[in-house]
Amino acid sequence: MTLEDVTITEIGARGDGIAETPKGRLYVPYAAPGERLRVRLGAPRGDGRAATIDEILEPSPDRSDSACKHFGTCGGCTLQHIASRAVADLKREFVTTALGRHGFEEAPVEPTITIPPGKRRRARFAFHPGRRPALGFNLPASRKVLNIEECPVLRPELATLIGPLRTLCGSFGVLAKGADLQVTLTASGIDLLVIPNRPADPDLPAREALAAFAEAQDLCRVSWQTGDDWEPIAARRPVTVSFASTPVAIPPTAFLQPNAEGEAAIVQSVTSALAEAAPARIADLYAGCGALTFPTAAIAPIHAVEGDAAMTDALRTAAHDRVSVSQRDLHRTPLSSQELSAFDAVIFDPPRAGARPLATALAESSVATIAAVSCNPATLARDLRILVDGGYRLERVTPIDQFPWSAHVEAVAILRR
Repeated sequence: MTLEDVTITEIGARGDGIAETPKGRLYVPYAAPGERLRVRLGAPRGDGRAATIDEILEPSPDRSDSACKHFGTCGGCTLQHIASRAVADLKREFVTTALGRHGFEEAPVEPTITIPPGKRRRARFAFHPGRRPALGFNLPASRKVLNIEECPVLRPELATLIGPLRTLCGSFGVLAKGADLQVTLTASGIDLLVIPNRPADPDLPAREALAAFAEAQDLCRVSWQTGDDWEPIAARRPVTVSFASTPVAIPPTAFLQPNAEGEAAIVQSVTSALAEAAPARIADLYAGCGALTFPTAAIAPIHAVEGDAAMTDALRTAAHDRVSVSQRDLHRTPLSSQELSAFDAVIFDPPRAGARPLATALAESSVATIAAVSCNPATLARDLRILVDGGYRLERVTPIDQFPWSAHVEAVAILRR
């Protein structure tokens, strides 16, 4: 057993404390900035080694009591031991550090907008069968499932389903290899999607159990996913989410921001910037089901582009006279600079991999205003570098913490020619 006394200098992008030592860099889970620890050295990891806390020698003033009984064994939260004001500063630092690595040393990064715990409207539970069926989240760096009893991150309506879902999944054998269960709180109620680990069609007992569960728990819909396809098992009422008072009937696989409050903060940041520009025509790229499309349509006519067929259909069905829609895989076939130049303003909100091809085309376009939304500061910074090198000015970046107690952070960047 090798012990080392260290000082935590920063928190890394995965939420671990980082200590620089003569033996190299150490990554220490559940550490807080500035504190002195006695740590137990572990296996090599990346450019350093993993370590675990053996003793807290001098606690950080930012160290806080955890809010969940499962903290430390559940892999869902990594920063629950740090005070919320310090987490907000950390999230801003994650964004400024990523930007600095791409040459934005004095980036105009605003204070973090923090969404408190208890607001998350979507969760994906893991289910593991056996003598004692387990439903919850994975243990840290493990495929094993922790049987949880509570989750203060979630909306209470979702947290109360944990026990009933565990009982349900343990009652039929078609999930013998386990499953993920995605629950989403919508305007219509809770939508449940069952995703077996091994592709399988639900047998009659499973269908009957799911339909009875939907009735007992007043779910609006229960669906079953096999591969890329899904089918409704119980559809008790239409499943809708409203964007700027426009109801959109969403598919079970729809992308939504994790909470309505975070979505509202993103919408406010984007629409305020676009309203200042007074564009005549706007493009919303990677539009999803229209979370930004419909609020922004109040500013100018908008064209929404989405690659997923089900979400594109949902957009088209809900679209009104100021919204047009097309389906296109923006990674494989991004809009050209000529196509983009037909718009005065462009919004893009890509997956974590970012939008390098689109940013390259935008850099060669005449688009006057860009709103870039991202859940990955590293790829956002890379894309912003392309845009600024192409003649844009980075006006501001707003971190939005929709992921309490995790190392994830959303950000909205505004650029103008």
